[in-house]
Amino acid sequence: MLDFDKQLLDLKNVRCFVVASEHGSLSSAASALGMAQSALSRQVSQLESLLGCRLFHRTGRGVSLTEIGHTILPRAQLMLQTAGQLVDDAIAQRSQPAGSVTIGVLPGLSRPLMSMVLQRVLRAYPDIRLKAIEAYSGDVENMLAEGRVDIGMFNRYRPTQRALRDAVFSAQLYLVGKAGTPELAGRSVRLATITHLPLVLPARPNGMRSYLDEVCSRRGLKLNVVLEASSGTLIREAVLNCAVYSLLPYHAVSGEVLTGTLAMATIKDLPIRQATFVDTTRRHPLSNASKAVFKIVLEEIHKLDAIMKQIP
Repeated sequence: MLDFDKQLLDLKNVRCFVVASEHGSLSSAASALGMAQSALSRQVSQLESLLGCRLFHRTGRGVSLTEIGHTILPRAQLMLQTAGQLVDDAIAQRSQPAGSVTIGVLPGLSRPLMSMVLQRVLRAYPDIRLKAIEAYSGDVENMLAEGRVDIGMFNRYRPTQRALRDAVFSAQLYLVGKAGTPELAGRSVRLATITHLPLVLPARPNGMRSYLDEVCSRRGLKLNVVLEASSGTLIREAVLNCAVYSLLPYHAVSGEVLTGTLAMATIKDLPIRQATFVDTTRRHPLSNASKAVFKIVLEEIHKLDAIMKQIP
């Protein structure tokens, strides 16, 4: 067993390892950290020496994680976050909430919601630093469980009535595509028609995809998915620039619909509503800053829900 009393892990080494794994290149990682490549390489080598194993395969094109590197990466990321949380917790004991707060935000809500939250935080808590990670529900729930985000939101497409009462936001999904296309002219469309259209949808695993696939299977239908994407921005850009369609809530494309760039239609034989929930991590106690931001997130998402309910 290694004697860690004599040679403790250095967080600088761990940070260099994590950033190098994210960039896949020592030179890019060094640039991101504002240090020389030789210094970063030395930090990684020190960590490998301490652990007694190689963490990267080094090639002319960059670096890739070894099997052991893949295994320890999540723990290394959590170690850095825990160290940062320690500092934030100490700062948060001051009278004014301060420190960093990480939010896992859904792609469809990121555009309208995060600017609203940021404006409130800047005015009320200038010492709070926000970090927003855009991800779909399954990834956000994993990040909440692992403590990688302090606050997270996720959707359900078949919630129980009891759970639905706890939802902070509810929105209908529409077939969305370029304005002027015949399929959207009638403002409503049947599911069977949608299956013949080229679709851009979230990549599996995804709650909405699972629900759609199950319904189509029962009806003997199959979706024509030409692109699976893990980015809401990518989906929106594909619909804007290509002859494809997607299923999106109004708030995700409200600007484009109002300007006449995109159009939308209801699915008359399969109304799909997504119920949105907001939660906090149980992995570590919430700082005063996280509690303050959580309150703002809830207030702003309720405002957004009230606005969306006025949409015909």
